[in-house]
Amino acid sequence: MIGAFFDIDGTLMRESIMVKHFKKLVKYGIIDEESYIKNIKAKYEAFEKRYGDYDDYISEIGLLYKEKLMGINKALIVETAKQVIKEEGELVYTFTRDRIKWHKEQGHKVFFVSGSPTYLVKMLGQVYNIDDCSGTDYIFDCDGNFTGQISQMWDSDSKLKEIKFLVEKYDIDIDNSYAYGDTNGDFSMLKTMKNATAINPSKKFLDIIRDDKELRGRVDIIVERKDVIYHVDINVDHYTLKTE
Repeated sequence: MIGAFFDIDGTLMRESIMVKHFKKLVKYGIIDEESYIKNIKAKYEAFEKRYGDYDDYISEIGLLYKEKLMGINKALIVETAKQVIKEEGELVYTFTRDRIKWHKEQGHKVFFVSGSPTYLVKMLGQVYNIDDCSGTDYIFDCDGNFTGQISQMWDSDSKLKEIKFLVEKYDIDIDNSYAYGDTNGDFSMLKTMKNATAINPSKKFLDIIRDDKELRGRVDIIVERKDVIYHVDINVDHYTLKTE
């Protein structure tokens, strides 16, 4: 069986669905706005102006997201998550959306493997009618309240472990399967599957790919901007903004 493994944030979605959910929780007062302004806003603005690092921004917001959800009931978390997916679930990259559609038409198994919370990943999976998905598990107690404990899925090693599980579960032929990602955490997916595509890769990810002689010889680099999709050579020059 041929499989197609997709990261979500930055690969399918134009912005992290965890970040979108965080902002929704701030809007409803479930997470206080002061925490956002004090801890996150400056990093977000730096990233938006391309002075800051995206991984630093996501890491910081992920820690605050986990901290502020402690003690919150799952029913409330899920209800606000549903709103996010309803409002934002189709704000995606055209290339990736079309690839999901193509894989389904070919009869391939389609998977989402994401660092975002599992409840968000599963809801998005329902929108695109995929076969299976994995995300960061948030642990709830017997009363349905978030304990503050998670089982993460955003790093490359965690994703590799999950990929191996899905490959065995669905009898996936990795020599004919596909993987799509945009950051360092997706390296193991692209390395494992024969047909690898980096979509709007970060500089760090592009450098990692370039340093891997085996992967750089077969990876496709896709950049989507506005309504144009570019197929870019792996040796493309890139410019890095200098910070003080």
